[in-house]
Amino acid sequence: MKSTHKSQTARFNALKQYQNDRDPKEPLFNFARCAVHFALDNQEVYMTTRLAAAKTFFLPFNKGNNGGSGNPLNPGGFKTSYLWEEVLAQDSLINLLGHFVRLGCDDPDIKNPKINDKTLYFPRYHQMNVVRKLMADVQDYGVGKRYLIQHSAGSGKSNSITWLAYQLIEAIPTQAMITILSTH
Repeated sequence: MKSTHKSQTARFNALKQYQNDRDPKEPLFNFARCAVHFALDNQEVYMTTRLAAAKTFFLPFNKGNNGGSGNPLNPGGFKTSYLWEEVLAQDSLINLLGHFVRLGCDDPDIKNPKINDKTLYFPRYHQMNVVRKLMADVQDYGVGKRYLIQHSAGSGKSNSITWLAYQLIEAIPTQAMITILSTH
């Protein structure tokens, strides 16, 4: 964790530290050894599931702020405290590992994929949040409602739908549910 109070940020210092100072060949940094790597400061959080030195690609893991990027003010602490207070809390972490994290090969032409042929999926904050909110609503009110979820291009709609579908299948008895999910 970096601190903007010490003129260090996740975006410039923590990401560069992962890209330049962390050897992906070290066991802890090997692909799929960790479900996710977070780089953060007191303002923003970024994540990656594959360390590849200078080619490491990070995605934001922020809550969003009034329809924009970043995180809202937190009168009780850092803007990023949701990471350890909410996301990494025991029940949340169990839910993430059991219902969201997936290691798989999406290329049907690869018959016996090796570890580097695979992708490690971990949700971004907005994906985790929308799936959890929808699951809570279904648990409280049952199936049959319509929902409109706004996602931007490249935001992971397909993964959000997949995580939701699998969790609905697990949560609702099969004979009671017929669900059609659409990305219109």
